[in-house]
Amino acid sequence: MDPACGPEPLIRTAELRILRLCRPPGLRIEGVVDLRTHRHLRTALDVIAPTDGDLQLELSRLEYLDIGGLRMLISFAGTRDEGHHVELTGLAPHLRNVIALVGWDETPGLRLGAHRAN
Repeated sequence: MDPACGPEPLIRTAELRILRLCRPPGLRIEGVVDLRTHRHLRTALDVIAPTDGDLQLELSRLEYLDIGGLRMLISFAGTRDEGHHVELTGLAPHLRNVIALVGWDETPGLRLGAHRAN
């Protein structure tokens, strides 16, 4: 069963596709997140921001994530109410390394879930 909410993506551009997930609530982010698509990612994050409880950002189909997009995801996790988390799943190993290297793995509200096998 596909956990996506509805048949249509929340965001669809030539480079980026973002689907809203129901169970667990969150987003599946596919394609490329770079300077050209940051505003679309911000829009999708704003849509799910009011959701109560924990959120999941599923990134296993992400082809590229620049540092600005990564910073946006980390900042979003830091804005969650106390006790509520954003879990990044399907994260590429090199991105997990960057997160740990700069200390973002200690961000309140952030959880690093299962990583993507490369």
